[in-house]
Amino acid sequence: MHYDALETLGRERLSRHFYMREFLYSEIANWHQLRNVPDHPEAAIRVGRALCTELLEPLQLRFGRIHVRSGYRSPEVNAFGNRHNLNCGSNENNYAGHIWDYPDAQGHGAMACIVVPALADYIALGGSWTAMAWWIHDHLPYSSLCFFAKLGAFNIGWHELPQRRIDSFVAPRGCLTKPQMANHAGDHAQAYQDLLTFVDTGVFHAPAPDSPALAQVPNATRASRVAPPLLVPTSPATERATKGGIRYRAVHTKTSWRRVNNHESLDNAIHGKTGAAGLFAGSLRKQREAHGDPLFVVVWRDGDHGGKVVRPHPRQVGQVQLADIPIHDIELMEAQGGTTTLALTRYFD
Repeated sequence: MHYDALETLGRERLSRHFYMREFLYSEIANWHQLRNVPDHPEAAIRVGRALCTELLEPLQLRFGRIHVRSGYRSPEVNAFGNRHNLNCGSNENNYAGHIWDYPDAQGHGAMACIVVPALADYIALGGSWTAMAWWIHDHLPYSSLCFFAKLGAFNIGWHELPQRRIDSFVAPRGCLTKPQMANHAGDHAQAYQDLLTFVDTGVFHAPAPDSPALAQVPNATRASRVAPPLLVPTSPATERATKGGIRYRAVHTKTSWRRVNNHESLDNAIHGKTGAAGLFAGSLRKQREAHGDPLFVVVWRDGDHGGKVVRPHPRQVGQVQLADIPIHDIELMEAQGGTTTLALTRYFD
């Protein structure tokens, strides 16, 4: 394949948000100077479109931005990775998997290893990867899933004849489900409801000990998954410092929920020099040094039914952008002592 043809291949749009180029990147190929290009580009494009359209797009729509760790592998790259123990299976086991342009005995397919940042955050707080596995099982026409330890990464595969099998190298290790198992059929919503709540609100609830998501996890492993309490109670002194019932919470890169209650009005808390506008403009240098770069501010007034989420305007330098937030959501974040940037971004969508 000539360079111009490779450039054209990279520009092939596989779905609304995904192009072929991001699936051709390979650390193995880059480091060892190997060629990671399909022998049969049309076949790779066809199955790649199915993978992206039927699996990756619905995942990204529900859980936010997807990061592709490993997509297409040429037979040369995959065989090299297998010979040198670089986390690649044999070529035979990767046909219709990471090797998109060659079928296996059952037909054609494609696979990608992805990281969903929202899932990585959920697992870091004590959630289980099984929540994502059961959501995909109930909602998407996947063929195979296999979960790994780092960042909650997992292989997700599409195939003309789907296996509908889920495996994992992290506890609970082994096969979570396959068509012959009793847990394969039915609704598994209880296993992933806490994950959906976390993605939508930023509030984490550790799964109950008897949750189906933990049904196969040994007791010692369950105990290690219980998240530490995130509640940071407001002290009486802080409460007395509140002026005009105005509440101000800043979300920084280091501090996820910085409490300030010294603003006299909502306008001052949003547009004042000591409010959100001043914080984003850099006038409050000590706050940046102590807490990191500011990302969002949440402000509200006691007794109101809602408040505002504030962030730097994405197009107008020096301006802020506002979004409405219900008081119920604020109360959940306040009780949890923080939230995620993904949860706050959704109010602007």
